[in-house]
Amino acid sequence: MPAHDILPVINTWTKIYTTHLDPHSPLAKSAKPTTLPPASMNGHPVTSPTQQYRYMQIFENKGSAMGCSNPHPHGQVWATTSLPEEPGIELVKLREYRREQGGCNLLEDYAKLESEKGERTVFENSSFWAGCPWWATWPFEIMVVAKKHKRALVDFNDQEREDLAETIAEVTRRYDNLFETSFPYSMGIHQAPLSGTAEEIEASHFHLHFYPPLLRSATVRKFLVGYEMMAEPQRDITPEQAATRLRDCGGPLYRTR
Repeated sequence: MPAHDILPVINTWTKIYTTHLDPHSPLAKSAKPTTLPPASMNGHPVTSPTQQYRYMQIFENKGSAMGCSNPHPHGQVWATTSLPEEPGIELVKLREYRREQGGCNLLEDYAKLESEKGERTVFENSSFWAGCPWWATWPFEIMVVAKKHKRALVDFNDQEREDLAETIAEVTRRYDNLFETSFPYSMGIHQAPLSGTAEEIEASHFHLHFYPPLLRSATVRKFLVGYEMMAEPQRDITPEQAATRLRDCGGPLYRTR
């Protein structure tokens, strides 16, 4: 999808997140008043929450390889009363780093370092860095990180939302161009909890994870089995090699050339 089609999706994510925020959260002071979008095209209404949730996971599964049975582009939003394991582990480390480094933010520092080195960078603009993290499990895994400390969707201004749309468009188009196929992936947003302590909210840093399964072609995928399931994941290619290949896949979508 081009950036101008992704921007309305980001705006909708922001509205849904805002409507579910704890009114006592520091983020509530940053959030603009909003209402949930009207009923969706298939007639299912988007209702306001009846209880305070702890966390909101926004994600998208694309392609049958990632369990998506509906080919139409769509995403999902799950709200939970507890903090899920993955973002919970991240938040512990973000809080530790912030305490130990005098209020600095781990992912802000990480994005700055990766941008300077460049070897694992796939794409960047003034607001976001996108690249293959050195700890990646999937061959062409990408992480998108806000360059400045942004706790959640509600912290972005209009230009930053446009930059996020551009970054997502660049990442997904390069994925499709890599093997000239509709590239499957799971993508998810990690951001501040809907409800939490001031320390949790301030330590949170907005970022996205893209987990794609393809390895060598449109039909050859990576399987996390055997040793990788029982012991630890293994890299099939280095993150530097993956980033180089994806950088080289810029330009128009392969189907339009």
